Amino acid sequence: MPTAEYDARMANENAGTVHIMNIDGGVPTRADADTVQSVDRALAIVELLLRAPAALTAREVAADIGINRTTAHRLLISLHRRGWIERAPDGGYRPSLRYLTLVRASLSGRDLVAEVRPTMERLSLISRETVHLGVLDNHDILHIDKVDSPEIVGVSSRIGTRATPHVTGLGKALLAAGSDAELETYIAQARTRPAPFATLTDAEALREEIRLTRRRGYSIDEGESSAGVRCLGVAICGVEGNPLFALSLTGPSGRFTPERLQACVPEMLAAARALTVQFGGEAARSPEAVA
Repeated sequence: MPTAEYDARMANENAGTVHIMNIDGGVPTRADADTVQSVDRALAIVELLLRAPAALTAREVAADIGINRTTAHRLLISLHRRGWIERAPDGGYRPSLRYLTLVRASLSGRDLVAEVRPTMERLSLISRETVHLGVLDNHDILHIDKVDSPEIVGVSSRIGTRATPHVTGLGKALLAAGSDAELETYIAQARTRPAPFATLTDAEALREEIRLTRRRGYSIDEGESSAGVRCLGVAICGVEGNPLFALSLTGPSGRFTPERLQACVPEMLAAARALTVQFGGEAARSPEAVA
């Protein structure tokens, strides 16, 4: 195939694909273009699986990425062989634990927790309450860092523990920051959660609370996760608005009253906006004033 014709075909087939020059500055060969295309598609698959609320089949991957199923299967096998993805019990594909470990290791160079920590410490001093940092991990909230309250009486918690998203400030903030489809997938799973996690019994009530959380920009846990504990949560989003993690203020209900919680809302929203920009997202518009 003539070079000009090949270049035109590649341009049509890969609109939006990033093309690079050879390291030595020369003109890319057909092999170079094929390699770039394969890498681009493989990364698109990894990003798709990261966003997906459940494991995906090769057919689903092919349809979403816009490639044929044979190519999708070949790339999935390569990613699986390299340990970036794994097969779920239902036969679909999902990010592997090794991938998550590698991500954590790569973050150590930048140190996500270290970047967020100053904000957490400042929020703890302002609110006088415990600040938690959490992420959604396989339909659970995973606590990855915290700053204890400077007060003598605080909230007991441990890094590394898991909690049920729909009864926690962190979880509700992240569910609200996600899509409606992701929320519905979570609801379907939460209705059958085994002990010790809380089973979702009123899906419509959760949907309404998520709508409210989206309008006002923050979530509230009124002792749903732990009796006598009140929590205020905000989500931080990255590229394309995808939720990355959430921060929460947590304190004893007697001290962290509804009035005190509302007084902390502006600082929490400002922190969420600043961190969202810091991690590649776009600052959200000011939320509606909702009581």
